[in-house]
Amino acid sequence: MSDEHMCQCRAGNAPDVSETRIQTDGRGSRGGGGGGGRVLLINLNRYEQPYPVYPLGLSYVDGALRAAGFETRLWDSYAGRGTIEECLDAFQPDFVGLSLRNIDNAQSHNPLSFVRDLADCCGRLRPRTRAPLIVGGSGFSVFPKELLELTGADYGVQGEGETVLVELMAALRDGRGVEGLPGVAWRDAEGATHCNARLAVQAGFTAEPAHDPVVLKAYAAHGSLIGVQTQRGCPLKCCYCAYPLIEGRRSRFRSGPEVAEEMSRLAAEGVRYTFVVDSVFNTRDDHVVEVCEALIKAGIDMEWECFLRPRGVSRELLALMRRAGLRHVEFGSDSFCDPVLARYGKSFTYDDVRRISEDAAALDIKYSHFLIFGGPGETPESVEETLRRAETLPGAFYFATIGMRIYPGTALWEQAGPGATGERPEDFLGVPRFYLEPPLTVESLYSRLWKVRENAHNWVVGDPPPAFVATMEKLRKRGIRGPLWEYIEVLQRYAGAKG
Repeated sequence: MSDEHMCQCRAGNAPDVSETRIQTDGRGSRGGGGGGGRVLLINLNRYEQPYPVYPLGLSYVDGALRAAGFETRLWDSYAGRGTIEECLDAFQPDFVGLSLRNIDNAQSHNPLSFVRDLADCCGRLRPRTRAPLIVGGSGFSVFPKELLELTGADYGVQGEGETVLVELMAALRDGRGVEGLPGVAWRDAEGATHCNARLAVQAGFTAEPAHDPVVLKAYAAHGSLIGVQTQRGCPLKCCYCAYPLIEGRRSRFRSGPEVAEEMSRLAAEGVRYTFVVDSVFNTRDDHVVEVCEALIKAGIDMEWECFLRPRGVSRELLALMRRAGLRHVEFGSDSFCDPVLARYGKSFTYDDVRRISEDAAALDIKYSHFLIFGGPGETPESVEETLRRAETLPGAFYFATIGMRIYPGTALWEQAGPGATGERPEDFLGVPRFYLEPPLTVESLYSRLWKVRENAHNWVVGDPPPAFVATMEKLRKRGIRGPLWEYIEVLQRYAGAKG
């Protein structure tokens, strides 16, 4: 793709189209001319902690649209010059797709919502174009009705966008109605919002990602880990997690050779480290074996990181992953107290956590645990049990969060959502809502964890401090790749010694 394709462009004055609003009553609207039509894709995610997230979802959507005959351009703040408005004016798209990856930063002690950015962007673009504004992304899929109403967008895409967005745009281009299109959110002639039933889970992946060299280079320069997906869907039952709502519960897998081919293409573009972004990589042992053996056979010069479930990973399987290039692992362990793990909906025990931590250390695989303090069943005693056990795991690094973000479609939503509080679903959107088990409070947990952080330098509570982020950027410029949390302990020890 050329630099111009990335909307690194300047444009003249925008046409005044405020009096030519499209029809959004489910009967279709203005589409493209020849071919599939022009589509401007906008990545609004600017959250940089701990690093900018590569827009893998939009890359898949981009690939699907191109395969269907649409002409696409991607605006991304890291890869493009000029404003969104300038890009819009220069390209004159038939459709505009806006992606919302995250609702908020999921931090109870320092909550930051991102939905206003999406609403503001839609408000700025609406007077400048007759093209339908279509919102999507994993964040949108969690609150589709509420976000369509908040943003004033014309349509929304729930779930996987590769199929739904292509079918929606084809229907709009051809003047067909969208009332029966699975996965589409829309407005009728009276302005009422409707969310069609979601698309049935596909048997496999329906598109390949369109990795743009300019985007890859830009994100790598900012310290991002380029994502690769080997499967979708999550059959696990964590009480707070929205993955099953977004991707479905049935796992769908790419073949080992397909994954190896994509990583080979990334390596040819200069990428030397990737993040396997599956909800958990080890859903099935045979899939892990197939992917790792394909990577080894391909001889790719690539290291990688993934999420693993602590249970059911033998040392032999972990060793195979290591030979295939695995360098870092992140575990969503959440707690080291078995009764709390059971309440969280976890399918493993602390003994599983201990065993795989010891195996990872023995194989020289750097690893970290994400811990959630204050969820259902948590007590002051269970907090202390988790902290005591954390001291015993060899070479571990810890990311701590306080409270559980309450999302629709989860067991926690049934326990503490609108049905339990008498509030409206939208009340849980604009101001992030978290569950905390009484008598625990955000303040008491933050104080306790900060004391741990002061004495144990292998902990991060919330986002890394700005000083460490600045140091990590310097390491990136020196060519250090991969997640830099393995260096934070050294940096924090150094900072403590200087203090």
